[in-house]
Amino acid sequence: MDVGNGVIKYWRNISTAQIVCLDSGQDGYQFCELTVVGKAFLWHQIRCIVAVLLLIGQGKEKPTVIDDLLDVTKNPRKPQYAMASELPLILYECEYEDIDWIYDQVWHEENVKHFQRLWTEQTVRATMLKRMLDHLDNAAVRRSSDSNESGVLWKDVRPPVMHQVECLIPGNKPRVYRPLLERDMCESLDDRIEHFAKRRKLDGGGSKHKQGKRLDSNQEANT
Repeated sequence: MDVGNGVIKYWRNISTAQIVCLDSGQDGYQFCELTVVGKAFLWHQIRCIVAVLLLIGQGKEKPTVIDDLLDVTKNPRKPQYAMASELPLILYECEYEDIDWIYDQVWHEENVKHFQRLWTEQTVRATMLKRMLDHLDNAAVRRSSDSNESGVLWKDVRPPVMHQVECLIPGNKPRVYRPLLERDMCESLDDRIEHFAKRRKLDGGGSKHKQGKRLDSNQEANT
């Protein structure tokens, strides 16, 4: 909350939010896409949303926690948790009233070629890594220190290892998970306003803070 620069309004209009599956992968290898459409976004808003959704997907939180967190009367302070990685976050399709974008053909072709090169490089790497993982699935492993134990195939070990999402939530992972609403809380908006009001009073008024500007354009964030 950027209260120090005079920003005290944190309501944002979200027109749509949709999750779709992009492929038919299994065991942690399926990709889903969250698309959020709104006129403006709070700082780190999408990364915080995704962090909570990942915790729900992992079974660590119940879906009802979303309603609890959005109820600022019941929960005026945000619990402390790590934001989701910025890696898959994309801002795209910024729209303005009475403006239709028309692209120059030559530059558009160069953009397409550029993204095709990036796609090829990343897909080759991803395919190589998936082939390595498939090979590891067929490796025989021992589950104890007994040298007489016959090995079992890694793919038959239960429960399966699904560590893919862990890199999307940075930070140290506690051994015992603590639910969001039982964690230490950040300052509330009222606390922040009171803090800066007292500071200005002690400073003899201090310098006036300018209101932070917010875009009034339709923006779409994808992660």
